[in-house]
Amino acid sequence: MKPTFCRKTQPLNLVISLTPSVESRLEELEACSRVNVRIGNSLARHISVLRIWLLFTLGLATASVSWAASAPQDMREITSELIYNFALLSQTPNRTLQDAYNICAFEEDIGYLQSSTLQSQKLQNLQVSLLPLKTIADVKRCNLLYIQDFVVQKPLELQQSIQKDVVLTVVHTGNKFADYSHVVISAQDKRYQFDLRIQPAKQAGIMFDARLLKLATNIIND
Repeated sequence: MKPTFCRKTQPLNLVISLTPSVESRLEELEACSRVNVRIGNSLARHISVLRIWLLFTLGLATASVSWAASAPQDMREITSELIYNFALLSQTPNRTLQDAYNICAFEEDIGYLQSSTLQSQKLQNLQVSLLPLKTIADVKRCNLLYIQDFVVQKPLELQQSIQKDVVLTVVHTGNKFADYSHVVISAQDKRYQFDLRIQPAKQAGIMFDARLLKLATNIIND
């Protein structure tokens, strides 16, 4: 059985629940109101669960693809929560400390993320900021980079920047840069799934939490 997570707003953290089926997962998730959670070395804290969604086929995020047309704001919110969870369950110990945790996307992709979902949160005790990028040179400002439609004209240059500056990179499947990313998300049978690419992550000095490894659809080591 895989762990499932409650979706919440203030703050966006994770709560784990082990249940035998989707139906019982939903029943238990709907019943939770306040939970204790411990992430890494942080202290356990209480979380008020305001809205609950079942996330992933294996427990992190589940969403109907048809929502993109009928409720684009919901899709932006779900994608933003996924991005937040990936950041929350990843560590970059070799990265230089910054004043904020910068989640970035190029101008072609910034519309897939919802600023209000991200910028009200904190990661690594830093305020989250959503930054639009114009050039590859701007990537050095990012803690996390999301790519969906952006066409990378210089993939080697971007790859080198990501590795040098320790930028966690999440790419939607189908984008050619997915082969250079650390996390690849996809929608199959109207459900989101994700793969973890271990070798590029190691090269960039990025470490995934064990819970994220358990939830991954595939773990790619090459």
